[in-house]
Amino acid sequence: KFGLEFGAEICRSLLDSGAPILHFYTLNLEKVVYGITDELGITSGLIEKSNESDAKDMVAVGSAWARAGDTVKSSAGQGVVKEIKSDGTAVVDIDGKVTELAKGSYEKVF
Repeated sequence: KFGLEFGAEICRSLLDSGAPILHFYTLNLEKVVYGITDELGITSGLIEKSNESDAKDMVAVGSAWARAGDTVKSSAGQGVVKEIKSDGTAVVDIDGKVTELAKGSYEKVF
Protein backbone atom coordinates (compact mmCIF):
# COMPACT_ATOMS: atom_id res chain seq x y z
CA LYS A 1 0.00 0.00 0.00
CA PHE A 2 2.87 2.40 0.79
CA GLY A 3 4.25 2.07 -2.76
CA LEU A 4 0.89 2.91 -4.29
CA GLU A 5 0.33 5.91 -2.05
CA PHE A 6 3.88 7.21 -2.50
CA GLY A 7 3.77 6.66 -6.25
CA ALA A 8 0.44 8.47 -6.51
CA GLU A 9 1.81 11.33 -4.39
CA ILE A 10 4.81 11.75 -6.70
CA CYS A 11 2.64 11.57 -9.81
CA ARG A 12 0.14 14.06 -8.40
CA SER A 13 3.03 16.43 -7.65
CA LEU A 14 4.37 16.05 -11.20
CA LEU A 15 0.95 16.73 -12.72
CA ASP A 16 0.34 19.69 -10.40
CA SER A 17 3.72 21.08 -11.45
CA GLY A 18 2.73 21.02 -15.12
CA ALA A 19 3.91 17.63 -16.37
CA PRO A 20 1.78 17.03 -19.50
CA ILE A 21 1.79 13.23 -19.22
CA LEU A 22 2.97 10.34 -17.07
CA HIS A 23 4.93 7.43 -18.53
CA PHE A 24 5.45 4.23 -16.57
CA TYR A 25 7.82 1.32 -17.15
CA THR A 26 6.06 -1.71 -15.68
CA LEU A 27 8.53 -4.42 -16.69
CA ASN A 28 5.44 -6.59 -17.27
CA LEU A 29 4.31 -6.07 -13.67
CA GLU A 30 1.58 -3.51 -14.07
CA LYS A 31 -0.27 -3.97 -10.77
CA VAL A 32 1.48 -1.08 -9.00
CA VAL A 33 0.87 1.25 -11.95
CA TYR A 34 -2.81 0.23 -12.01
CA GLY A 35 -2.98 1.06 -8.30
CA ILE A 36 -1.36 4.44 -8.88
CA THR A 37 -3.68 5.34 -11.78
CA ASP A 38 -6.69 4.17 -9.74
CA GLU A 39 -5.49 6.29 -6.79
CA LEU A 40 -5.14 9.33 -9.08
CA GLY A 41 -8.63 8.79 -10.49
CA ILE A 42 -7.30 8.25 -14.03
CA THR A 43 -8.68 4.70 -13.98
CA SER A 44 -11.13 2.87 -11.77
CA GLY A 45 -10.78 -0.72 -10.57
CA LEU A 46 -7.85 -1.75 -12.77
CA ILE A 47 -5.83 -3.02 -9.81
CA GLU A 48 -8.53 -5.60 -9.05
CA LYS A 49 -8.36 -6.84 -12.66
CA SER A 50 -4.58 -7.37 -12.64
CA ASN A 51 -3.28 -10.91 -12.46
CA GLU A 52 0.35 -11.23 -11.51
CA SER A 53 0.27 -14.83 -10.37
CA ASP A 54 3.19 -15.45 -12.73
CA ALA A 55 5.25 -12.48 -11.41
CA LYS A 56 7.92 -14.69 -9.82
CA ASP A 57 8.58 -16.26 -13.23
CA MET A 58 8.65 -13.02 -15.24
CA VAL A 59 11.71 -12.13 -17.24
CA ALA A 60 12.13 -9.17 -19.55
CA VAL A 61 11.66 -10.22 -23.17
CA GLY A 62 12.69 -7.47 -25.53
CA SER A 63 10.43 -4.56 -24.72
CA ALA A 64 7.18 -6.42 -25.25
CA TRP A 65 4.65 -5.53 -22.62
CA ALA A 66 2.11 -8.29 -23.16
CA ARG A 67 2.64 -11.72 -21.63
CA ALA A 68 1.23 -15.21 -22.03
CA GLY A 69 -2.44 -15.24 -21.11
CA ASP A 70 -3.09 -11.58 -21.97
CA THR A 71 -5.76 -10.67 -24.49
CA VAL A 72 -4.45 -8.51 -27.32
CA LYS A 73 -5.95 -6.97 -30.44
CA SER A 74 -4.49 -6.24 -33.83
CA SER A 75 -5.59 -5.80 -37.42
CA ALA A 76 -5.79 -9.62 -37.55
CA GLY A 77 -8.36 -9.66 -34.74
CA GLN A 78 -8.43 -10.24 -31.00
CA GLY A 79 -6.86 -13.23 -29.29
CA VAL A 80 -4.92 -14.66 -26.38
CA VAL A 81 -1.12 -14.51 -26.20
CA LYS A 82 0.47 -17.96 -26.02
CA GLU A 83 4.10 -16.80 -26.10
CA ILE A 84 6.25 -13.69 -26.47
CA LYS A 85 9.43 -14.29 -28.46
CA SER A 86 12.73 -12.57 -27.68
CA ASP A 87 12.19 -10.04 -30.49
CA GLY A 88 8.78 -9.03 -29.08
CA THR A 89 6.77 -11.06 -31.58
CA ALA A 90 3.60 -12.38 -29.94
CA VAL A 91 2.29 -15.85 -30.73
CA VAL A 92 -1.46 -15.36 -30.44
CA ASP A 93 -4.45 -17.69 -30.72
CA ILE A 94 -7.10 -15.80 -32.69
CA ASP A 95 -10.29 -17.85 -33.01
CA GLY A 96 -8.36 -21.14 -32.92
CA LYS A 97 -5.73 -20.02 -35.43
CA VAL A 98 -2.20 -19.42 -34.10
CA THR A 99 -0.81 -16.20 -35.55
CA GLU A 100 2.50 -14.38 -35.06
CA LEU A 101 2.14 -10.64 -34.54
CA ALA A 102 5.17 -8.37 -34.86
CA LYS A 103 6.09 -6.22 -31.89
CA GLY A 104 4.22 -2.93 -32.14
CA SER A 105 1.37 -4.38 -34.21
CA TYR A 106 -0.76 -5.45 -31.23
CA GLU A 107 -2.04 -3.87 -28.05
CA LYS A 108 -3.29 -5.26 -24.77
CA VAL A 109 -7.05 -5.38 -24.15
CA PHE A 110 -8.27 -4.45 -20.69
